[in-house]
Amino acid sequence: MTKHPSMPAVSFDNLAIKYGADDIINALVRFVAKITNPQSSRQQIAMAGMQIHLPMTSVRVFHRICILNPTHHEYSDMLNLLDAVHIRPTRVDSRGRTTAGRFNTVLVDIGSGLTSDISDLRVAQVRVVFSLKDHHCERLFGKLHTKVATHLAYVQWFSKFTVMPISQHRLYKLKRCYIRDADTNYRVAEVIPVNKIRCSIQLFPQFGSGTAPRQWTPDNVLEECKTFYANPFYK
Repeated sequence: MTKHPSMPAVSFDNLAIKYGADDIINALVRFVAKITNPQSSRQQIAMAGMQIHLPMTSVRVFHRICILNPTHHEYSDMLNLLDAVHIRPTRVDSRGRTTAGRFNTVLVDIGSGLTSDISDLRVAQVRVVFSLKDHHCERLFGKLHTKVATHLAYVQWFSKFTVMPISQHRLYKLKRCYIRDADTNYRVAEVIPVNKIRCSIQLFPQFGSGTAPRQWTPDNVLEECKTFYANPFYK
């Protein structure tokens, strides 16, 4: 991570509008409840989160993560590869030209972190990377604040990997995860420590038997497409 944030203060409202972090407040209070109540069930954590009041209205935001990944490729003379994850909203330059936002997909370690088994990994799209000020962190986590990761990420989950990939091409089929509230579907999201992110991963859109829809572009295909394939040869 860079020493200084890309944006020193972004309000929760702007995180929802510009970064697509629609559920950032609820996800953050659930994260706090999970850290402070480690033995609680998911339902108990949700109830505890409802009692937490966030002492801030904005956070420091970072637009890039750099990950040093070891490579064991027989043809590589490099011991490590620098992997970059980009997380930035749409922006307009001084000449009025628009640059589309970029929110990369990553592999997240959901297991012990000691193995590379596919069941311990899950794909997510990173919408925001942020950090909390020390006094806010101490107020939220109490004596546990020194054990909380310095940088956090708000991610939106894709479905878990199946036990085996599809036999024809050895790729894994993935879809976004949703929860339904009234008549609206919301993407399943969570706040996680940035150090749980293993590496970036490229998803391939499922085109089907016909041609790709005309409205798909490199900038919006992650939003428009419903089904993707993940490359299992990420290591």
